[in-house]
Amino acid sequence: MKKYFISFLVLLALNACSSKEPKNSTTNIEDSTISSNLVQLDKDQIQQANLKMAVLEKGTASMEVHLNGKIDVPPTAVASVSIPMGGYVQDINLIPGNYVKKGSTIATIKDPQFVQLQEDYLSAKAKSVYLSQDMDRQKLLLQQDAVSKKTFQLLQSEFNTNAIALKGLAEKLKLINIDPSTLSIDKISSKVNLIAPISGYVSKVNINRGKYVAPTEVLLELIDPNDVHAAITIYEKDITLFKEGMKGKVVLANEPNKSYSVSVLAVSKNLDDDKSGLLHCHFAFVPKNMLPGMFLTADFLVNNANTVIVPINAIQRFQGVDYIFIQQSANQFEAKQVTVGAINKTTAAILNPEATEWLGKNIVVENAYSLLGKLMNKSE
Repeated sequence: MKKYFISFLVLLALNACSSKEPKNSTTNIEDSTISSNLVQLDKDQIQQANLKMAVLEKGTASMEVHLNGKIDVPPTAVASVSIPMGGYVQDINLIPGNYVKKGSTIATIKDPQFVQLQEDYLSAKAKSVYLSQDMDRQKLLLQQDAVSKKTFQLLQSEFNTNAIALKGLAEKLKLINIDPSTLSIDKISSKVNLIAPISGYVSKVNINRGKYVAPTEVLLELIDPNDVHAAITIYEKDITLFKEGMKGKVVLANEPNKSYSVSVLAVSKNLDDDKSGLLHCHFAFVPKNMLPGMFLTADFLVNNANTVIVPINAIQRFQGVDYIFIQQSANQFEAKQVTVGAINKTTAAILNPEATEWLGKNIVVENAYSLLGKLMNKSE
């Protein structure tokens, strides 16, 4: 009986020893992470991790950015043609793709109101001549006290009112491309010409013969091909890398083996709902076969000069966020969330405003993933 009792005590002792081992292991793991962004390793863990350090410093980070876009035209190169007064289309001989010169007739519109406007103008012009002559006569009579001053003032008021009406009618005639200075009784017409405001290609034709058009309608649209530019889509993470004057290369989808030099004219100062903006780029040479709407790809070499840079292996990504690890002591490392700028095969720019405060400190440049693993295990 005594023998069995001693064996029972030995088993209890062994069980007690084995139950303590997991607690010691758990304690070691907890000691390796001090807080949510700090990792502390013992000597054995540091040796196993084989970490390599480098001093954080400033430099220039360059990278090639590949973007997509299309050929576009500025508002000054697009003309929407309309007529301020409604009417019926009498003649139109254009189709999309036709080229027209500035000042040429592109359509004719017919309506009785055009006749009425010309009549009103010529009547006001004739009345202006009469009132002017009558003013001269009344002025002489006034000087001889043969007419009252009130009568002369009424005539003067009528003359001024007619002059205002005449000027207004003249401006209305100009709106429908009728020159009031050359208008006479013999030239009264029910037709007016639509004149091309710019030289370019017809991109849209919204009318046909016999159609009635209102003043608010766009009848035709013209595009000047000599003022095309590249409108390149750029996203939030890259937009700060671009400045006016930067050079790049553009390749059209229909000419994959040929590139064109461009320079940045303007960078969007706002982002769309999808966090994208536009680079507006000017072509050094615009080929004749380049048309608005063509798709293109663009390549730019961008630099982050005099900025904090790190080796690419120093950056660790977890759930879409980038980190670097800064050595705080011999066995303690702090994870810093970073915003990455220009990046290439070897280095990357760090855009954090506070990154200059880290200069001169050691960062982990090799095998930093082991620290990230311990940090993420702690967070879980």
